[in-house]
Amino acid sequence: MSYLSTENDFQNWIRSKWTKGPFYIKGHRFEKTLDGSIKIDRGQFDLEEAQDIARMLLSPNPILKLSAQVGIWERNGGLTKAVLVAAIILLILVIIFIRR
Repeated sequence: MSYLSTENDFQNWIRSKWTKGPFYIKGHRFEKTLDGSIKIDRGQFDLEEAQDIARMLLSPNPILKLSAQVGIWERNGGLTKAVLVAAIILLILVIIFIRR
């Protein structure tokens, strides 16, 4: 397990032919696939998208970090689940409010 701390480390990992073992950036798991894409937390990204996500995660700007997190959630299905849970909770609250 390797922990990347700079964008240069990430670029070196991208250029390397070594595909065993995941790399981590700020708690997110990056893995190379055989077709040349990158999996980030089980979500499939092409190379350019993965580079953008890595750049955003390594940025000191908290808004860019949040944008990267939302992009990862969207791609691996977590955002859809969160929206569904929020919609169900809101529906329950509306039903309770209407019955009173």
